[in-house]
Amino acid sequence: MDMKLIVAPIIGAGIGYSTNWLAIKMLFRPYTEKRVMGIRLPFTPGLIPKERERVAKSIGEVIQDYLLTDKIIVNELLEDSTKNHVLSLVNHNLYNQEGNIDLEQLLSSNDNKPVIDKLKDILVRRLYELIQDKSTKEQLQKAISEKISTSLKKVKLTDIVSEEELNHKYEDLIYNQKTRAMLTDFLSGIIKEEATINEIIDEEMINNVKRFFIDYIDTLTSDLKIFENEKLKERVVGLIDATIKEKVGALGAMFVNGESIYQTIAEKSKEKLQEQEVKDEIYTFVIEKIDEVTNRPLREILSNDKRESLIAWLAYYIPKNLSKLDITSAIDLKDTDLYSFINNLVNDSLEDKINHMVNDNYEEMLRDKDIIESIENIVDTMFNRVILTNIKVTDEDRKVIDTFILDKYNSFVNKHMTKLIKDVKLSSIIEKQLNMFDIKMLEDIILSIARKELNAITLLGGLLGFIISFLAVLF
Repeated sequence: MDMKLIVAPIIGAGIGYSTNWLAIKMLFRPYTEKRVMGIRLPFTPGLIPKERERVAKSIGEVIQDYLLTDKIIVNELLEDSTKNHVLSLVNHNLYNQEGNIDLEQLLSSNDNKPVIDKLKDILVRRLYELIQDKSTKEQLQKAISEKISTSLKKVKLTDIVSEEELNHKYEDLIYNQKTRAMLTDFLSGIIKEEATINEIIDEEMINNVKRFFIDYIDTLTSDLKIFENEKLKERVVGLIDATIKEKVGALGAMFVNGESIYQTIAEKSKEKLQEQEVKDEIYTFVIEKIDEVTNRPLREILSNDKRESLIAWLAYYIPKNLSKLDITSAIDLKDTDLYSFINNLVNDSLEDKINHMVNDNYEEMLRDKDIIESIENIVDTMFNRVILTNIKVTDEDRKVIDTFILDKYNSFVNKHMTKLIKDVKLSSIIEKQLNMFDIKMLEDIILSIARKELNAITLLGGLLGFIISFLAVLF
């Protein structure tokens, strides 16, 4: 047998196997270029390390354009299995074991605490900014004013003080030594020695006194029963008789009757007093006398002792008589609310005063530390109540919630996912990741995926070398 028929194919098989094995190795190795005396050796680095960036870019583009297109990804995300998986994941985190929505479980974990705290801070700041907004401020001021007014209208005076307590306090005030001293000082300041009655007493009161005297005189002149008074008649007749005896003696008095003279004087006086001219003269006389008296200083009318006695009497008399007043009836304690009571005490409308008070103090209230702390407590309480609330959900509610979740998921995928995929640039991510891989790691990954196929190529090289060498020797 010719040895060439055996040796040549074996050598050919070895060469074919070795060249294929070396070609596969040279895809990755050497990892870096090799130099001898500054000259780069050919085929260094390996093919893939040398063309790494181009290969990575090409792989990324192929995957993006053909394997993982935005349409493929969107369609996959809209598959029923995917949507059911998403719904199951959401429900697992949304519902507790009893099937109710447990927000505490959902939100109060340590991972969410910084977010919750930040959200609370934002809400406090926004709420504080909101109540400082002009339109909100006006609404709040109006609401606060109306609330104060409504609250005051609901409170009856009897809710605050009883009739007995009010009368007792009133009597204490009237008989208080300080009140007596203040009233004495007040009267002393009015009833001064140099003061006139006109300065002390209201002009209308003096006019009333004048009208009283005028009406009295008019009544007196119209109904002169004074001349029919027996005592007066007796005195006047006696005076006439005595005067006649004094002037003309007893003999002359025998011819003159005093009673007759009195009747004559009375008749003539009645007639004269009916004349308007006489009445006017009397009116003028009375008015002049009243004006004369009221324009004179008190020292000319009253001595200093009498003036002080008058002041002391008034300081005693006024409280004594005021104490007889039923103060509870005067202010209608049973039917009067606190708002009406205060409203009657002030000159302007109480509602306007409340509005002004709220407006003037609004900014200061907002700067108050207690108010700011109250706002923080409100937000904190609101969060705690919401988070700690276990929301009961019926089967019908759950169907509605599931439908809502899937609708939002479909809407998000259809409207935003395509743009999101394009914005993400999948090819760039793949290219970047491939460029970041260590060549040894990349080699191990590819070999682990295609080891069987590469081994088959190597063996095929050996087989082809064997067949070609055998045929060459044979022919």
